[in-house]
Amino acid sequence: GDMSFQNIDHNGEEVTLNHNTFEEYLEGETDTELRRKAFADYHKVLAAYQNADASVYNNLIQNEKILADIRGYESVFHYLLARQDVDFDIYENHIDIIMEKLAPIMRKYATIIKNHYGLDEMTYADLKLAIDPEYEPKVSIEEARDYIVDGLKVLGDDYVEMLKKAFSDRWIDYAQNEGKRTGAFCDTPYGCHSYIMTTYNKDMSQVMTLAHELGHAGHFENTNKNQDALNTDVSMYFVESPSTANEITMERYLLKNAKDDREKLWVLDTMISKTYYHNFVTHFLEAAFQREVYQRIDKGESLTAGDFKEIFGEKLKEFWGDDVKLVEGSDLTWMRQPHYYMGLYPYTYSAGLTIGTKVSDKIINGNEEDIKNWREVLNLGSTLSPMDLSKKAGVDMTNTKALEETIEFIGQIIDQIDELCEKLGLYE
Repeated sequence: GDMSFQNIDHNGEEVTLNHNTFEEYLEGETDTELRRKAFADYHKVLAAYQNADASVYNNLIQNEKILADIRGYESVFHYLLARQDVDFDIYENHIDIIMEKLAPIMRKYATIIKNHYGLDEMTYADLKLAIDPEYEPKVSIEEARDYIVDGLKVLGDDYVEMLKKAFSDRWIDYAQNEGKRTGAFCDTPYGCHSYIMTTYNKDMSQVMTLAHELGHAGHFENTNKNQDALNTDVSMYFVESPSTANEITMERYLLKNAKDDREKLWVLDTMISKTYYHNFVTHFLEAAFQREVYQRIDKGESLTAGDFKEIFGEKLKEFWGDDVKLVEGSDLTWMRQPHYYMGLYPYTYSAGLTIGTKVSDKIINGNEEDIKNWREVLNLGSTLSPMDLSKKAGVDMTNTKALEETIEFIGQIIDQIDELCEKLGLYE
């Protein structure tokens, strides 16, 4: 709230720079000079606050370590994972498998972006570029509602009514306002309808964001109706599953209805650049950073802004290798997410999206029994552990098979993007 950004003078035009415009628009700006200028200017402002931010964060994690010790946990990891009802080995495996198997795949995607735009070098400030963004349709909020209702109608008439009500009864705050926090989220107080916050910019990709948040709404609307207040606190490990299942189902719906190769390419790239990048890259890097932070805290260290920058920079280097140049400000990405103040939350996005990917496949390609099982899972709240909820939905998360299959699926999408770019002559 204290951060004040200078607008950018670009070719005689004033470009507004703030948290929302940077994350919603300027990170994906196709004008390379403007995009990289926005990245540099944005992070210069963040840098001025890094020591204060680091002090607040270090205070939090020191307190978590004290609580872990007082309560007799083996480590701060075991203390935080106990809240999620997840074993330490499962947590470790998530981070290790993604770093080993997804990193090479995403480096290929970075090269596709570089070749598509004819960049002199691929930098960290270029990673949010979309392939063929000029194609992306603009849709009104009413049109977004119609897409979502049609794409998710397979989940049942009552689910569709909930979706319609979210729009008609104004559950969604989608206006862009100064000072509004970035991203999107959904909250469903017990005994009340859901509240969704997002910033809707009329891009078709925002339809998937809305479908995601409405997945949270559909989950907790059903949970609250079928459970008492003490059984609605679903584990973070599972909580992103219903939202990402909706998101992937919508993308598969758009892919199925694509009119030509160019539209197919746009949908496939949206799956990577928005859905899988956000959950399997952005949040994974946070998780890898967070693991190193807590390992040091367990050793009794106290961390500064310099430590946080060093750790995040090391994880970026490990993931992107020499394929992506880490420009100044890259290592300040640790300052840009609130998830560190919510325990071991970041790694659960890859877990949720793994479950969501497998469930979406059952929703689209399965039978009525698969959908019935999923709808029953949405009613169960926290009456089962996250592993048992996943098993009831037909996904075994006690081993790494589902995660590895999801990473293979991501690789297949990127291969298709590469082939379509070549076919459509989109490489410079």
